[in-house]
Amino acid sequence: MEECFKRLEKRVGEILQGYNSLRQEKEALIDKLRRKDQSIDELNEKLRALDDRKNSVKAKIERLIQHIEGLGF
Repeated sequence: MEECFKRLEKRVGEILQGYNSLRQEKEALIDKLRRKDQSIDELNEKLRALDDRKNSVKAKIERLIQHIEGLGF
């Protein structure tokens, strides 16, 4: 009977170690996911800024072309 309790105690200890290990791994993965999400948000913001700049340059070029065409070239 004593042997059964020792095996049970050992098994419960192993289960708790596994649980704690998985919990730590989960927290690390959550942290990594947060950093990736932040990186994605930053990249999306940069992309929006570049898109705005592209549209601005495009509008300026179109105005210059219209101005040149208005001069009769």
